Amino acid sequence: IKSILCVYGGVAFEQNALDTTLSLAGFFQAEARFLHISVPLNVYPELYGITLYGQAVSGDVGVLDSIAEANEEQRKIAQTAVISAARAHGVAFSRKDCLGTTTGTALAVFCPVTARLKDCLPQAGRLADLIVIPRERANAVTDLEAVLCGLFDTGRPVLVVPSIDTASAVPAAKSPFVTRKAAIAWDGSLPAARALYNALPFLRRAKQIEVICVRHAHADAETDYHGDLSHWLDLHELPAHIHRIDREATTVGAAILDRAETFEAEWLVMGAYGHSHVGEMILGGATNYVLKHSRMPLLLSHLDSEHFTAQVAHPGQMPLARRLALFDHAEIGGAHRIEAAE
Repeated sequence: IKSILCVYGGVAFEQNALDTTLSLAGFFQAEARFLHISVPLNVYPELYGITLYGQAVSGDVGVLDSIAEANEEQRKIAQTAVISAARAHGVAFSRKDCLGTTTGTALAVFCPVTARLKDCLPQAGRLADLIVIPRERANAVTDLEAVLCGLFDTGRPVLVVPSIDTASAVPAAKSPFVTRKAAIAWDGSLPAARALYNALPFLRRAKQIEVICVRHAHADAETDYHGDLSHWLDLHELPAHIHRIDREATTVGAAILDRAETFEAEWLVMGAYGHSHVGEMILGGATNYVLKHSRMPLLLSHLDSEHFTAQVAHPGQMPLARRLALFDHAEIGGAHRIEAAE
C-alpha cells in the first residue's frame, strides 16, 4: 500500500476516517491524498431551479456568491484539519502543487477540486491502492454516493469508516487495523476472492481472524471450498478460524453481521455486489444489508462477473443517482426481478 485516497469534506463525523487514513499512511509509509470536493456553482441553479432561460435570475447571484464563500470556508476548515491531524500522527504535509519524490515517506496531501463527485472520484481513485470513505451513521443513504462510485467506477478496494460514535470502540487516534480482530465474509465467489486478496496487507496485522462461510440452503452439500481456503490462509500464515453458518439467501447479510459481532470483530472484509448487482439494490441483498446496518469498518471490493439483459443498464455505466435510488428502494423491497443473462 503506497497510495491512499480519502474522500474528506472537513465535517466532524469524518474524523475517524481522517485518523484511520493517516495511521495507515504512517504504517505503510504511504502517500495519503485527501480529496476535498466542492460542487461547481453552475450545478446549483440546475439542482434548485434558480435560472431563467439559461441565466441566473436577478438576486440569485447573491445566493451563488454565498455558496462560493461557504465552499471556500469549508475548504479552509478541511485543510486545517488535515494539517493538524497529520502533525498529530507524525506524517509530513504537502500541498498538491508542491509534490516531489516522496518514496518511502509517509505524506499527507490535500487535494481540493471543484467538480461533481462522479466526475473526479473515478479518475483519482483508479490511481490509489485504497480508497477510504467516511460513513456518518448506520442506515444513512445520503453518504452512499461515494461508496457506490468507489466500488463500481474505480476497480479499487473501498474502506468504509463509520463515525467515531458508531465505530466499534475504535479510539480516534488509532487505526482499526492495529492488533485487532478481523472478520471475513466468504462464499467462494469472485468478489469474495478479490476482497480477500485485497485485504492481505491488513490481515497480516490482525492477531485474530474469523472467516464467516455462509452456505445457502440450495448449495451442493458436497461442495467444499473451506478446506482449500484453510490451506491458503495457512500458506499466508494468517491466524484464521473458519465458522460455517447455514442461512437462507434473504438473511445472509444479517447472518454475517450477527456472527461478526459475536466474534467482536472490529472490521469486516467482504465482496460487494457479487450477484445481480442491480438486482441486489432493488430486491435487497447481503451487501445492502451490511452497508445499511454495520457499525464496524468495512473493507469492500467489487468485481464485475456477470452480464445482464438489455433491459437493465450495466452497473458500471448506470448514473450514480439511479444507483442510489435503487439502493434506497431496496429498503422497502422492489417489485421487479432482475435476471442474469446466461
